[in-house]
Amino acid sequence: MNTPPEHGTVQIDGVPRPALIFPLTLDGMRRKRLGQAIWLVPLLAFSLVYLVLLIRIGTRTDVIGHILRIFVLAMEGVFIAFAVWLIRRWRKPGIVALLREGVYSRTGIGPVLVPWETITKTGVHKLAGVASLGLNTNATPRHGPWWLGVNRPLQRRLTGWEFSYPLVVIRGAAEFERAVQLCVADPAERSRIAAM
Repeated sequence: MNTPPEHGTVQIDGVPRPALIFPLTLDGMRRKRLGQAIWLVPLLAFSLVYLVLLIRIGTRTDVIGHILRIFVLAMEGVFIAFAVWLIRRWRKPGIVALLREGVYSRTGIGPVLVPWETITKTGVHKLAGVASLGLNTNATPRHGPWWLGVNRPLQRRLTGWEFSYPLVVIRGAAEFERAVQLCVADPAERSRIAAM
């Protein structure tokens, strides 16, 4: 998918910033429906198991029965909420954008901005047969989910990279890869991002 990126703006902290936007799409993935089902089927199965447990516990009236009922209802809610969240994310996969400040992504995990000056290394790698552009950094990004600080070292240990952008789901992946590597290698390229 070597379609050109879109010129536009992204909002970070309520401030619009010019960006080169690369939409994410599942169109380039083979067996995408199978992959979605693989995630959804266990969630629905766990929801069903917890529903059966709730029915079985329903006859108990002691304190343990009440505690188990609360636990089962909470877990049922978690699995149903996660399934609904996954289905909503499939309909709107997100974006990856290049800004003068860094690489911005808005996906199912939330918005993340990786500043250019923190990127120490880039490279293409394969994980489970999927080619991805990997980034290593020297600091945890300020704009991102709270758990990113914990996940970053774990991700680096598992894959060798702290941030991975699967090229198969990025519309205009070749241009994205080229632009990121240019901006990391030459800081002057960062100011020309909106004009690329």
